Amino acid sequence: LILQLPRGCQYGMKVLACMGSKCNESTLRLIMAEGKELEEKIDGTKSERSVAEANHQFLMLDFAVNEGLLKKEGSDYMVAHDQIRQSAYSLIPEKERGRWHREIGRLILKSIPENQVDDVLFIAVNQLNRGEIHLEEEDHRLDLQKLNLRAGKKAMSLAAFSIAASYLKAGLDMFLDNHWEHHYDLSIELYSLYAEAEYSNCHFQEVGRVAGIVLKAGKSFEDKHRVYATLIKALGVENRIEDAIEISFCVLSQLGVHCPSPLPDKSIIMNDWMEMKITFEKKSDTEFLNYKEMTNNNMMAAMKFLHLLILYTFLSKQEYFPTIIIQMLKLTLHHGVCKESCVALASCSYLLCEFQDF
Repeated sequence: LILQLPRGCQYGMKVLACMGSKCNESTLRLIMAEGKELEEKIDGTKSERSVAEANHQFLMLDFAVNEGLLKKEGSDYMVAHDQIRQSAYSLIPEKERGRWHREIGRLILKSIPENQVDDVLFIAVNQLNRGEIHLEEEDHRLDLQKLNLRAGKKAMSLAAFSIAASYLKAGLDMFLDNHWEHHYDLSIELYSLYAEAEYSNCHFQEVGRVAGIVLKAGKSFEDKHRVYATLIKALGVENRIEDAIEISFCVLSQLGVHCPSPLPDKSIIMNDWMEMKITFEKKSDTEFLNYKEMTNNNMMAAMKFLHLLILYTFLSKQEYFPTIIIQMLKLTLHHGVCKESCVALASCSYLLCEFQDF
């Protein structure tokens, strides 16, 4: 039945089949308006069409709607049944399908202003990924990896963690063997964000695998902060709290913040606590509100790891709980306030209310 439709209508159905079962009218119109480029690149044919002719070809989709092959709901065109989509897709020679996907993705990005790319990012990247096998130049592959990173970030911001992981994994799979040497920054960012996505998906074994890669390949300790935090949180969720605490202590040590182990005598901890309590009591509200902001990167990172330790020590090693709070308060006094300072102050209030010894 599809072969009996006008050629322009067949072309539109093939494009729609490449896009999936549904496509917005504006995106479909854009691709079909540039369709001569697509056909010339893939089929090797030459044709000159005016804008009016391109619009006429788009309107030919009404034939498919009238025949019940397509449906139109609002501004969306959709295939009436998946078997119809498969039939339309089969009209594209199998060896050419990747090129169709690649060119559709390229045409979408080419025709959209940079400030509007996010509106069609998922659609374009999906198409380019399906045509990735036909990328011959390294620069094109790197551009696609960066687009997958961008799509992954957008999906993470929407809490679409499974989708984010699929984009980030696609970007990782495009790396060649020497990528840590030639594309270090991109490697760190893709692997670190992929670990966070898989943590959100509760794929903790994959988090451990990816973290191991970054911890081995990372050139600086600063580059490993992000994946260390993800790994520690994954261990915590798996109830491997002792391991999470141990790694946190190691990280803090490398950041220049030392948590005493074994703990000193309780009287020493009590003295530290009372000194800290008196120091804060002496500060007026104005002094406290005007306190400087923390800017030291290592101390800011340390506060994030100490924040994790507040939870884990409370659950597993409560004898360390006051010491962790004291450490956070000391860093706040010496280096300034940050978001985690609020957690330290709230925890301090909890201790003062809960334990009369303090």
